[in-house]
Amino acid sequence: WVVAETPGVAFTDRVHLRDVITDSTVRLREVLAAKSIAIEIQIPESLPVLTVDKNRFARIFDLLIKDEIVSLPEGSRLTITAEMVNDAAGERVLVTVRDNGPGVSEDILRTIFDPFNARSDSPSEHGINLMACYFIVHYHGGKIAAHGGPGQGTEFRLEFPVSGNSPALSMENREFFQKLRATDELWEKLLATR
Repeated sequence: WVVAETPGVAFTDRVHLRDVITDSTVRLREVLAAKSIAIEIQIPESLPVLTVDKNRFARIFDLLIKDEIVSLPEGSRLTITAEMVNDAAGERVLVTVRDNGPGVSEDILRTIFDPFNARSDSPSEHGINLMACYFIVHYHGGKIAAHGGPGQGTEFRLEFPVSGNSPALSMENREFFQKLRATDELWEKLLATR
């Protein structure tokens, strides 16, 4: 499969994380206000500029905040923080999006990036936004994970490399894309039998 063999992607757009997230909140301000959801952004200006695909990168935060709006009760609060992390895995930016909502069960956390998962009570709202976030984060060479539990709120942690290039696909990513392809083929077979 070609995707599993392609090298990384070189990005050329340079962005300040704080600006990207602030722009997302401005785009969504009316929907946030309609549910009285407050957002606190704690992102130091000292973070390095990130080299990304600007439009796709901005979509990560649009989609993640939209999912939070749908999932949270009125009067909730989102806190978005970011910091530098430098360890054996390299230099990267860690973004944390934390809400004070009711939280989700361990079962939902396990499948939160599945497009058929729904965190809200609305049957028309599925996990499409979070699935798209997952793919766009990986496209940028990053990682995304969800944490929390009932009564604890939900926290999303996103990591992005500072280098600005999506690394060549690692064995972990190759296995991910192989599983994705197998799942896609299974869905095609299931839908063809209907």
